[in-house]
Amino acid sequence: MRIPRALAVSLVAASLLGGGVALAQQTASPVCEAHEKARGNAPKQVEGRVLRVDTAASRVTVQETDGKVHEFQASKETLQIVKVGDSIMASLRPVC
Repeated sequence: MRIPRALAVSLVAASLLGGGVALAQQTASPVCEAHEKARGNAPKQVEGRVLRVDTAASRVTVQETDGKVHEFQASKETLQIVKVGDSIMASLRPVC
């Protein structure tokens, strides 16, 4: 009885892994491509001081030590934690 069960588990695992590889080979959707193009010039990571927290627009404005100012969309959780004047390190999250 154990051999058929092991075989079934192996087949399921192989099909799931194979399906994951196939999914990774699919081309990005037009929405993902447009989003990545828009983010193309945005820095991947910013370290600086919070200048503004706009909860209505879900945005946080950060000023780097060199004076550059960046505005990011933030999650509700982040908006509840971050306050003006905080020193933070912000990283872009993958969207697609």
